[in-house]
Amino acid sequence: MSLLKLNSLPARLALSGIVTLGALYTPVTVASAPNSATYAMYADIKDWDPSIAFSMEVVMLSNVYEPLLWYNPPGSEEKFSPALATDWNVSQDGLTWTFNLRKNVTFHDGTPFNAEAAKLSLQRTIDMKKGAYYIWSSVDSIEASDDYTLTIKTKTPAAIDLIASSQYGAYIYSPTAADKGSEWFNQGNAAGTGPYKVSQWQKGQHVVLDKNDSFWGGWNDKQLDRVVLKLVSNPATQVQMIKAGDADFISLPSADLVQSLANDKNIVVQDTASWKNSQFLINTQKYPTDNVKFRQALSLAWDYESVVDYVYAGGATVAKGAIPSTMWGADDSIKAPEFNLAKARELLKESGVPKSDWNISLAYINSSESYKNASLLYQENLRQIGVSLELRPGPWGKIWNDAKNLRTAPNLQSMTWWPTYATPSDWLIGLFRTEESASFNLSHYSNTQYDALVDKGVQLEGSDRPQAIDLYQQAQRILVDDAVAIFYADLKGRNIYRKELAGVRANPAYTATFFYPLTKD
Repeated sequence: MSLLKLNSLPARLALSGIVTLGALYTPVTVASAPNSATYAMYADIKDWDPSIAFSMEVVMLSNVYEPLLWYNPPGSEEKFSPALATDWNVSQDGLTWTFNLRKNVTFHDGTPFNAEAAKLSLQRTIDMKKGAYYIWSSVDSIEASDDYTLTIKTKTPAAIDLIASSQYGAYIYSPTAADKGSEWFNQGNAAGTGPYKVSQWQKGQHVVLDKNDSFWGGWNDKQLDRVVLKLVSNPATQVQMIKAGDADFISLPSADLVQSLANDKNIVVQDTASWKNSQFLINTQKYPTDNVKFRQALSLAWDYESVVDYVYAGGATVAKGAIPSTMWGADDSIKAPEFNLAKARELLKESGVPKSDWNISLAYINSSESYKNASLLYQENLRQIGVSLELRPGPWGKIWNDAKNLRTAPNLQSMTWWPTYATPSDWLIGLFRTEESASFNLSHYSNTQYDALVDKGVQLEGSDRPQAIDLYQQAQRILVDDAVAIFYADLKGRNIYRKELAGVRANPAYTATFFYPLTKD
């Protein structure tokens, strides 16, 4: 139970200026196509190179590029759908995967798609050692057996079909574009085979996607000819835009405004399955959070129930560790820490950190009302036990870069994670496995026992999933014991769009909206 009475919490939030209900905006229009839509996204494209991109770029990537396979939503009759591979098989020993590729496909720049192009894309991703390259760690070789047959051999049995359906690090792109390098991509250029091609990028403003007339899937009259990805970092502005019809989708609704959107007859609020979760990563190398008891105290000072009930307003459930409870491999035996300020104060004293040093910093994305509200509530809880919390809101690109460097990193860093592909190992590797140079391990955590469990789990995932799950669950318990993060919210999925759009479907394996299946009346 919170020391702030639960029934007074909404008033406290409002009085402290947490809730932002309005913002003025001026519509900026892009020349429309016969059937066009505007998607309000809260962050700009940071990395355009599909071998490197590993964040909000997925909104663009999954509509412009294609992998070999798509992963179907849980409950589907088939686990995968063909993308650039029409069919595939694996050898009896689980070491050789053969993909038969789609013929008569061209990249947006006119270069023909074939097995050599697929090989080049995947090999370049592996060789660059950036972004999600690690998902291919089991690969021994990639060969173009003939023009339309790709053979992937692995060192140990691996779920290559699952990996090949990843939303990062598995896209196939033009070898002509690859020759031009990352610098060419980062000028806002793209050359995939997907249903949409990039026709314009105005940094900090918008990306324009126009339909690829040569797309192998074909087109009908009601599909979207153009989609404008418009940067709108203020959630209240996004709400105003969709209500006014200036946006067809929004991506960052303020929780307190969702009900008003649901009551609007012109808007659909679609609750969906999700594999997204939110945590604050605790820096295990920066004083004073390099002390495990100090970190454990911070975990007990977080009011889990109040954050979910009031900040997320029904849009989340309390997390039970690093893996969302709906993802296979989650450990049901893990419980959220008890919110207990008295016990937290005891642990702070036991930590040996002098009270004069009970000063920490927390960084979060400034466009998220949820991060802001949760952080302000946490700041008040910590104040009651003598800990000073400095809040550092900022744009994702800046706070991410700061967090990678121990000198500029905060003690706590906001993070919302979604899977690279449908496996619990993505959280366990991406967020917490030892990194020589920090990418997303912003806890700067390093534990050889933990690393060994995760690595072994990955090796067994394709051949002995029950054993892999056991290893993954052992690793999850280590993370909780070491208090490497405040795991507080398993997020519910939510699509919010104008009613005239049809065909919007959710898939927890992908964070993006797929525009190709949509029609607009």
